[in-house]
Amino acid sequence: MTSNTRLWAILTALAGLATLAVTVGFRILPEVAAAQAAGCGGPQVIAFEFARTVAEALALFQPDRCRADLVAAMDAANTLDVRAYIPAYTLFGVFGAIFAARGGRPPLVLLAILASITALVADYVETLGLLAITADLGAATDAMAGRASAAAWIKFGALAAHGLLVAGASFLTTPRRWIVGAAMIAPAIGFAAAAIDPDRFMAVLSLGYVIGWMTLLVVAIKESVRGPRP
Repeated sequence: MTSNTRLWAILTALAGLATLAVTVGFRILPEVAAAQAAGCGGPQVIAFEFARTVAEALALFQPDRCRADLVAAMDAANTLDVRAYIPAYTLFGVFGAIFAARGGRPPLVLLAILASITALVADYVETLGLLAITADLGAATDAMAGRASAAAWIKFGALAAHGLLVAGASFLTTPRRWIVGAAMIAPAIGFAAAAIDPDRFMAVLSLGYVIGWMTLLVVAIKESVRGPRP
């Protein structure tokens, strides 16, 4: 079991590092740098995901002189999301669930894997929908924005459920993973806050995933190097 657990630690660490690398990559995309250099700021990705109408979406690409730069930056970010971020964090979620349970496959882990796959599907529906909106903002409809927004809520809800399921698996494994379990509750707290008021608590939503995923990644790296605690 020890070697098996270490294998899942390594897989989780690799997927987590890939996720982290892509996260950094969002910030250094040439299109994002160009928008910032033009004094337009960066793309408001999460706000775009939650936009329920075309009017709400268009407000994120203001002022008018910045629209082309902000659309290009948003498209670059969403393209990277489709090609790299979604697959990376999905693998991290799947491997991390098994790692948290020390290589076992109890029902909570299987449900956590299902939650990761649900988030993957919803994220592709959402992000491809957002790319369709920015392909022609003039022809975009509220129905398109509504579908993307609904998919975004499903994605974040599935990831929150994944966190709770991994937390449960962490508390039930032997020996228990108290730190990982406690940290993986954070995504659900962030999601609950965002559900109350997404505009006010958007940062809390992001912070919840930072706390949970970074803790899981650090523990996985540690056990990849040192091996699991007996």
